[in-house]
Amino acid sequence: MSAAAQFSAILRKDLTRELRTREVLVSVFLFVMLSLVIFHYAFASEGNDLTFFTGGMLWVTFLFGALLGLNRSFAQEKDEGCLDGLLLCPVDRVTIFLAKTAANLLLLLAIQVVAVPVFTLFFVERSYLGDLPLLVLVVLLADLGICALGTLLATISMNSRARDLLLPVLFLPLIVPLLIAATSATTAVFAGDTGLGDLTVRLVFLAAFDAVFLVAAYGTYDFAIGE
Repeated sequence: MSAAAQFSAILRKDLTRELRTREVLVSVFLFVMLSLVIFHYAFASEGNDLTFFTGGMLWVTFLFGALLGLNRSFAQEKDEGCLDGLLLCPVDRVTIFLAKTAANLLLLLAIQVVAVPVFTLFFVERSYLGDLPLLVLVVLLADLGICALGTLLATISMNSRARDLLLPVLFLPLIVPLLIAATSATTAVFAGDTGLGDLTVRLVFLAAFDAVFLVAAYGTYDFAIGE
């Protein structure tokens, strides 16, 4: 099989399993929705303008939701012996990483398609339809970085008995730069501050973050998953 066929087979396997069980989708979706409701009642009150807090609330919610999904998805692979079978197949380890990252990315995007409109209803006071392409670009770049880094670290931590603790300890400090850039870019879109200067810098930073960790995963994934 070609690398593209192997990638497609692994991605289809992960998505099919999730669509059958819906374990990760349901748990992460409920977490995100409940977080938004809590934020709404904790911070929203009549007369308060929360525009400049919207990016932070949105990405903190997505970040912890993605962390929950990453932990559960790799726990399934390890506990059910799926990963051992996958490693016995003649497939490049980097292809496994790319397929796992793509699956996590698609699941996160599926949740965001529902969550972002709900968030907009609760917290955003202006229409940003004209800036929607910019928001989509920010979300895609940030999600790619979250899923690439998260997939690599989830692979490293899944063999540990303390994997539920180890993954957040490794993941959260490294994701802070991306969180800052995604938060400021999203807030700028919601506030209508979409001048090309500052926003371009944030987008370039997000793209550079993605590239760094994709290259890092390419060079280390064979060792990470083998251990």
